[in-house]
Amino acid sequence: MEEIQCLVERKDKYIIEFDESVCNKEWMKKFRRYFYDFYTLEQHAQHIAQFRARFGSRHIEGYGVPLENGEVPYWADKDEVNRAINIRIISEDSDIYVDSNKRQE
Repeated sequence: MEEIQCLVERKDKYIIEFDESVCNKEWMKKFRRYFYDFYTLEQHAQHIAQFRARFGSRHIEGYGVPLENGEVPYWADKDEVNRAINIRIISEDSDIYVDSNKRQE
């Protein structure tokens, strides 16, 4: 079987917006009880952005389904939508680099 090793680098850019009247210290305290040990909105934003880049548009455990560019995603169950979090998509997959080489036996 021929093997080809591929290195893929991509750049995505998002702005993660939070409704601070919902995503506040009490919300973070409850979140830490069941999910990740995050203490700042920046930590939440980094997690949401990397999840979006890795897995695309879907339910994010602990957050539900964030708005996308201020809108409910067309595929989303309205009960899962977290209107307190919005992902503004600046760019996705716009800058991709792929390097490959055959693996030698």
